[in-house]
Amino acid sequence: MSTTTTLDFLPLGAAILSTDTGQRTQIVITNHAASALKVFWIDRAGVEQPYGEIAPGASWRTDTVGGHAWKVVGADGTTGFKFLATLPGEITVGAGGAPSFFDFSEHVGATPLGDWSTAQGYGLINVAASLGVADLGATLPMNGQNNNLALNLISASSAWAAGYTGKGVKVAVVDIGIAAHPEIDGNLAGGVDLLDNDADPRPTPGTYQYHALGVASIIAASHAAHGGRDTMGVAPDASLLSVRIGDGNNSSDKVALGIRWAVDNGARVISLPLGSGSTAIDGQIDDAIHYAYQHDVVVVIAGGNNSHYGATGPALSAQSGEAIAVGNLNALAGSPYASSNQPGQAPFPWVMAGSSGYVPTGDGAYAFYDDGGTSFAGPYVAGLAALLFQQSPHASARDVIASIVRGAALGPGAANDAPHQVLAGGDGADWLGMAAGIAAIDGKAGIDTVQFGGKRADYTIAHAADGFHVGGKDGAVVLSHVERLAFDDATVAIDIDGNAGMVYRLYQAAFGRTPDSAGLGFWIQARDAGQSLEAIASQFMRSDEAARLYGAQAGNADLIQAVYRNVLHRAPDQAGYDYWLAALDHGDVPVAQLLTSFSESAENQQAVAQIVGNGFAFTPYH
Repeated sequence: MSTTTTLDFLPLGAAILSTDTGQRTQIVITNHAASALKVFWIDRAGVEQPYGEIAPGASWRTDTVGGHAWKVVGADGTTGFKFLATLPGEITVGAGGAPSFFDFSEHVGATPLGDWSTAQGYGLINVAASLGVADLGATLPMNGQNNNLALNLISASSAWAAGYTGKGVKVAVVDIGIAAHPEIDGNLAGGVDLLDNDADPRPTPGTYQYHALGVASIIAASHAAHGGRDTMGVAPDASLLSVRIGDGNNSSDKVALGIRWAVDNGARVISLPLGSGSTAIDGQIDDAIHYAYQHDVVVVIAGGNNSHYGATGPALSAQSGEAIAVGNLNALAGSPYASSNQPGQAPFPWVMAGSSGYVPTGDGAYAFYDDGGTSFAGPYVAGLAALLFQQSPHASARDVIASIVRGAALGPGAANDAPHQVLAGGDGADWLGMAAGIAAIDGKAGIDTVQFGGKRADYTIAHAADGFHVGGKDGAVVLSHVERLAFDDATVAIDIDGNAGMVYRLYQAAFGRTPDSAGLGFWIQARDAGQSLEAIASQFMRSDEAARLYGAQAGNADLIQAVYRNVLHRAPDQAGYDYWLAALDHGDVPVAQLLTSFSESAENQQAVAQIVGNGFAFTPYH
């Protein structure tokens, strides 16, 4: 595995400071020097802020953004370096104090068990390949409310056609306790409550009360046909053990006790949909996993949802080879979800599965998850382990883990020499940086901005069915759920159906003109901050410009005529005119609502889209 990109390390005397540009990133500094290292963040004013100290042999980690500046200095204060965190990766400081860098972008290399990806491990599991049966591919219909997408990803129906359904295999779910639901009630074969020390493992009401039910259903939900929403299990005839070890805040001793109880009560597979951000192996849990491995029980562990390069929490125990960890694959993007941990450089049993689809909740209901996290990716692998134990009842845990790994494969585009990365934002307002090799950017929730490294004139912007296509010196990229584009000399709004588009249309409705760039930026910021469109319209109508345009005491009839003219560029039809005049005269509708009704009308949206459908420039208000 080779490094293809690097950071620029600057001398201590370099004058750099932080800016809020670039995408989110993660930096790890590992100290192999003889003395401690001190880390400083260089703030936006160029002031060095103490941030941490790294003892010899230790590592230090921080989440940051590409425009942030950092300083690392030795104990004597004379040796060290500065850098901008333009790439996620690990900086290793050698014995002589010189830094080297390994970036956290995807790297692929060969191992005896198959290709290994630093982002996807051994890749997406394949039921047919692991069982050695005919691969039927994606046979399940995709036109319903179910979990067929995730099942089709792994060719699950290939096992059922070959007669493998998990029959005779016990799978334990060590979690909050499995709630009752028709999908799995017939599969429950026992359980224990290690939190309350009784035989009733039902969960207590709360945030996570249906978490274990979702996990159990992906493993063994019924295949009985019924109308409406549905979940099908990978191993529908497997038996389930419900092991309650907590209510969401799980102690190490209870988790370890739950693993041991499951082993002692006949489980061949244990699903552990638990995680944490800890980077240290938990001794109690690790010992319990070793106990399971000695008894030929396969423990399948959620890889973690901390956007971390490298395993965290219980998944760290899979590094020994005695368990298997699972990352969360975005089926549509063909890459891990942004929330999913990534396994890192050193190969160990780590595979991928999807997590999208419907899963049961209480009272016979269902809920949909686009990103179900590694908790809902893991049970697809646990189900496969049950199928393998049905096929080979006397197989060892080592054999089953190896079969799962050997059947997995990386998708196309995973290799470093042909990267087609999909960059994803988080739930809030993200500032994401475009770079060569990025084929798509999904901003997800919030008001998201993509930064391009050039002038607006150097790029093309076109609205298409699958999002906005932007082309330039960094290559071509498809943008989805992105609202703003930042160039060196301009900012462009592409949320034509969102806040910016609403404000643009309101300007036209109120004043009959193209918005000025600065005013547009001010009111877009107000809308982004939560101010309603009607409140903005009300302030427009109290402005000096409105008074000049309509007169200080404009009558309702004149206002209606003006709005028809400004927005629809025509005289009012009689029925429309009569309706709005009566509504204004009787006080049923305020003038602001008249404006917003016209500005957001389908007729006006279609007309304005012809003008600004590929985005429009504005001056951001700060």
